[in-house]
Amino acid sequence: MDDTMSSYSFSHQFYQRWTCAPEPIRAAITQELKDITTLLQNDTPFESFVFNTHDLDAHIDELYENHEAEQAIAKAITDKKAEEQATVEKQQREEQQRVKAAEDARLKESAKLKEEAKLREASDTAQKEQQKNEQIATEKNNLADKVTAMNASDANDSTSLGIDNTVTKSQSVEKSAATQPNADNNFVTSSENKTISEHAHVANDKNSNDEHSVKAVNDKASAAIKLALKDAKLSTTHQELIRELEMQIDDYLSEQMMLMSENLKSWLRAEVTQNLSEDKAGTNKESQKS
Repeated sequence: MDDTMSSYSFSHQFYQRWTCAPEPIRAAITQELKDITTLLQNDTPFESFVFNTHDLDAHIDELYENHEAEQAIAKAITDKKAEEQATVEKQQREEQQRVKAAEDARLKESAKLKEEAKLREASDTAQKEQQKNEQIATEKNNLADKVTAMNASDANDSTSLGIDNTVTKSQSVEKSAATQPNADNNFVTSSENKTISEHAHVANDKNSNDEHSVKAVNDKASAAIKLALKDAKLSTTHQELIRELEMQIDDYLSEQMMLMSENLKSWLRAEVTQNLSEDKAGTNKESQKS
């Protein structure tokens, strides 16, 4: 018996199955082998010997069923824990996603509000700048209109005054020449010289009146500007505006004075020529009558 047992060898599949077998099944098989070994002993009475396991096959089947049931329970528990863990992880991910979405929405809204604030600030700045420019342009136009109106009024008054004086004096000279029809050539010559002298005097008076008119315009413009700027705190922009307006006024007055001078000279030449022609014609008529 011992030689037979010692020469017996197990296959590779047996070791693999034996290793993978559950511990209760291996224990039951081992106990069955021990019972067989004990029964084979010479001093063991066969009639009274009892195996620890009455039906090994049924016992092993029962052990397998219990083992599978335990494995199923363990697997169910494991699956449940895994499912719970997956549910918890899913909830955590969803919560993180919600938090991240809320944070992204908050950041987006904050960026939108900042952008809208920048746009409003830029719009307000542009509107204020436009209003400031419009106000400066309005003040500039109003001042220019006032100066133009004063210049036009003074120029009209001065021109009207000079023309009236010249016409009055010219009519006086013509009337004087007409009341002396029997005068000789020397008297006519004296009348012509007197008429030319009168016209020259009128021209001098006109130039004097023009100088007074220009001085009056300058005085009124200066008074208006001083009155407008009295006790005013001017910014750099307003000071530059005033300097620009002063330059424009100088240019305008120079142009108007040149134009006025040319007009007066042309008018003077035309009036003197016409008066001399009329005086000469009248003298010739008187000479023919005499």
